[in-house]
Amino acid sequence: MEANHPNPERLHARLVEVTEFSDKVFTVVQRLLAQYTTNRSAFLKYTLCTIINSSSSHLFFLLPEHEDDRSEEDQQVWGMVTVNICQTCSSPRAWIDDFVVDENYRRHGLAHTMMDQILKFAHYLGAPSVMLTTNPTRVAGNQFCKAFGFTDYETNVYIYRMPIGNKGI
Repeated sequence: MEANHPNPERLHARLVEVTEFSDKVFTVVQRLLAQYTTNRSAFLKYTLCTIINSSSSHLFFLLPEHEDDRSEEDQQVWGMVTVNICQTCSSPRAWIDDFVVDENYRRHGLAHTMMDQILKFAHYLGAPSVMLTTNPTRVAGNQFCKAFGFTDYETNVYIYRMPIGNKGI
């Protein structure tokens, strides 16, 4: 159990889409990414602005349910997730990425809250299914996905790694 939350009670939160860039938003994303992956070398302010301004990528922050009266600078962010909606010839596709709950707030039902709200969002946008990947070494993450109703998708996933020096956009 975390020192900040000695009782494993369910915390109440809401998912809010990030629609404007600020240095605070950039700092929060960097902090949460550090808990999620070691591969952050190409993450730039430009990248975050591209995500925020995209009509197909949606960055959400998980905030305490009753913090409407706090300024943006004072609001706590308990987690984040990126949801990508892509229209293909066969159907819309929804893809979850960067799903992370702050390590200080885990085991309080926040991942469940976040996933529930993401699935409702994807359904609202017409996606017939939602996909995500998780590293097999993330035991808790894999158990969570299966407990939430995700199933193994029988397909091959391939990756082509760009040559060294390609920093992307």
